[in-house]
Amino acid sequence: MFDQLDGDTLYAELIMLRTNDARAFILVEGPSDSAVLDRFIDTERFTTIPALGKERALDALATTHSSARLTGVYAILDQDWVNILEDPLDHDTVVYTDFYDLDACIFFTAGVYEAIAASHCTDLSFKHGTPGCTHQDIADACVDLALPVGMLRYLSRRDGLGLNLRDFPLGQVTRNGADAVDLTQLVKLACQRADKDPDHHAALPDLLRQEIAQVGDAARYCSGHDLAKAFSLLAKRQWASKAGHDTIERAARAAYPHDAFRVTRIGQSYTHWAGASVPCQQAAPAAERTATVPNEL
Repeated sequence: MFDQLDGDTLYAELIMLRTNDARAFILVEGPSDSAVLDRFIDTERFTTIPALGKERALDALATTHSSARLTGVYAILDQDWVNILEDPLDHDTVVYTDFYDLDACIFFTAGVYEAIAASHCTDLSFKHGTPGCTHQDIADACVDLALPVGMLRYLSRRDGLGLNLRDFPLGQVTRNGADAVDLTQLVKLACQRADKDPDHHAALPDLLRQEIAQVGDAARYCSGHDLAKAFSLLAKRQWASKAGHDTIERAARAAYPHDAFRVTRIGQSYTHWAGASVPCQQAAPAAERTATVPNEL
């Protein structure tokens, strides 16, 4: 319902929702975030609202924070390039994911993707704890494949290149049985998807190679979608899996345990919000102010 809304319209929609819903609102970026978080929150006191985009959520929050009209509005947002290319919104009602996004948080949770590998292995080649099958082995192999896409996404944003890396088809740029990413093909395809001439970015593969070699925290640049695609390629090659990345992501979200969520920044912030018991209210226009009664969570 929010796919055509800007930040102001989303804020107005929240005002309308408050007339029928006294629960606190938690803005998230998309429906998949709601699908995960709704399992862990008290849905009698909180409800997640997919804003369908970080900018839309931030704009609506800015209006909320500048006015006393609407209270009980929180936000769980993807870290993306926060503290790398952009400053965080420093407010106690806003928290960012520990990794690039919520799906990346799930990916780096020990036990989740090992269970996915075991359940989707079709030839009994996956054995828990054996070389190549540990949490660290899986994470390292998938980061190696996902990092080039994430780093190119970062360079495109940093340098204003305007390349298209959204929902990137990782399998189309891998080589040697999905063992590595062909950086030249990666740049070429990212240019073509943005209707740009790859010849105008002939030096970009070398720059990308240099940036990858110098990166410190490789996981910081990897989105959850890219990691799931990398895992799908890895699982097909090593464990005869037939599952696509979308199936993998959905299974991982369902397998994400509450204990893991609870110790993340978003889990700790939610616990704080739930303990604060802030009244939710929508202030009526001056002429109707006497009719407004705050609703306790």
